[in-house]
Amino acid sequence: MVQSVKATYRNGVLEPSEELDLEDGESVVVTISGRRITEGDLAAMRSSFGAWRGKVDAEKLIREIYEGRGRAGA
Repeated sequence: MVQSVKATYRNGVLEPSEELDLEDGESVVVTISGRRITEGDLAAMRSSFGAWRGKVDAEKLIREIYEGRGRAGA
């Protein structure tokens, strides 16, 4: 079984943000991915919101991607 959930690390314990389909005491392997997001990261993301609006035809782009893969329609 593969299950991905967000969790918060608090006082040495990972606290999942949702219920897990696990038995009490069941052992699991935890993979940690990601990095800390800084205020600079957030500012950069906020400043880029909507930057493509009016500049890119999204439907055309999707069609071209699927055509490039040799598949019909999205």
